[in-house]
Amino acid sequence: MKSTLYSLLAAALIGLSSCSHSTPEPDIETDVPSNPQEGVVSGRVVDSQGKPVANATIVASSTDYHNRTSTGYTDAKGNYRFVVPTGIAAGSYTVTGSFITQYQGRKYTLALYNPDTRVFSAYDGAVRNFVFRLTGKRNIDDDAAASPLGGTMEVRPDFNTTIRENIEVTLEPDGPLVDGSTGKKIVARLSDRSDSIEDVPVGKYKITARDVVTGQKLGVSIADSFKPYAPSVTGLFVDDRFEGSTLFRLDINISTL
Repeated sequence: MKSTLYSLLAAALIGLSSCSHSTPEPDIETDVPSNPQEGVVSGRVVDSQGKPVANATIVASSTDYHNRTSTGYTDAKGNYRFVVPTGIAAGSYTVTGSFITQYQGRKYTLALYNPDTRVFSAYDGAVRNFVFRLTGKRNIDDDAAASPLGGTMEVRPDFNTTIRENIEVTLEPDGPLVDGSTGKKIVARLSDRSDSIEDVPVGKYKITARDVVTGQKLGVSIADSFKPYAPSVTGLFVDDRFEGSTLFRLDINISTL
């Protein structure tokens, strides 16, 4: 009897452990050495499905000297390898990654997820792997205040005709997203403390809005477009502030029709 009880308890604990396990990062297999080499930065870049990403840009930046960087690029297998200077006062480095692509007639620079942000000495070298994905943290140690990989939609309600916390916004992908994936419909309700919808996969969307309390359809317009409100609009997430930024946004206005 005791043996049976212990067996049941063990099975329950194993089941609980499997249910609470978070989604793992994709396995990153690489042809470059797994152990760091002096004066060398190496690693691999894959997408969220574990497939190699070619032509990604990897930059090692000195933490001791302004504008001292070394750069490498991934090959067809997603692998990269480049040297950083050693010698007197070689200093320490951090590594970041990005991927540049053309989308909707514009150039997009997309940050890569960094699962290892440790500073390293040029003498020690480093192996750093990255993941190309459209949402989630940029770095493994980012807190809740850090900007995610996805874009930000700022919703600007007409407070004379709408109640912010009653507004529900729907985004439906209009064609492939920036990485060529299909994308999914996003439905988000504003809170009484925020006008933003965070971490939206960068792409082009058909946007609609409604009042969830009354069921009334609301009018939408792209901010600063000077176009009238419409039952739906199409908008594109673009780089924020300057070309080449890895932050993206799309702002909309909402009012009654």
